[in-house]
Amino acid sequence: MGIPVDRITYADILEDVPNYCKSGEKMTVISVNPQIVVEGQNYPEIIKFIENSTHRIPDGIGIVMVSKILGGKIRERVAGFDLMVKFLEYANEHHQRVFFYGAKPDVLNDAIKNIRKEYPHLIVTGKIDGYTKLTEEQIIEKINAAQTDFLFVALGFPKQEQWLSKNVEKVQANVFQDVGGSFDVLSGHVKRAPQIFIDYHLEWLYRSLSNPKRIGRIFQLPLFVVKSLWWQVKK
Repeated sequence: MGIPVDRITYADILEDVPNYCKSGEKMTVISVNPQIVVEGQNYPEIIKFIENSTHRIPDGIGIVMVSKILGGKIRERVAGFDLMVKFLEYANEHHQRVFFYGAKPDVLNDAIKNIRKEYPHLIVTGKIDGYTKLTEEQIIEKINAAQTDFLFVALGFPKQEQWLSKNVEKVQANVFQDVGGSFDVLSGHVKRAPQIFIDYHLEWLYRSLSNPKRIGRIFQLPLFVVKSLWWQVKK
């Protein structure tokens, strides 16, 4: 539907990290899933941000499915949550600095507590919850003062993408990632889908059924597939 998605793997992304960290250039790793494709049409600034991002990951089995149907080359899903975990492992191994922005205060605190326990060698440079009273300028100042390597933004779609599209050039960090509800899972407040759902690419269904607020998203995948096929026909 006109939104670029990269044919990329976890290994490809991790291989790029040291290059961006050494050069000081910004590495923007943005999830592209059926929800973002379908609803993103209402947010031109997000579409432009995705187009300009360095890594547009196929975060959703629907993206892989449509690519296969239309003869594309994407064959592997890159899940945003799993990628964040790999970034944390990388930061832990290389003693790098991480900053967390988003989620409820208790969720954020518990997530960081668990992260520090699991990854004792990374450096948590700071945190700001998603309900902060700080102004946008103060948020940017706090992040910049932390001199972080990784910035994880968990404000949910479309807020996190809008915030990044507006402020990524103002923020001094090397690696940026929009991570949705990842803090909720890392905090232990929300359980990730059982492995069988992950293995059969039904994690999206589990999340929708386990959260009444997400129940409407069950219809987004078939809607995405139909819209994508129709867009291709018209093209």
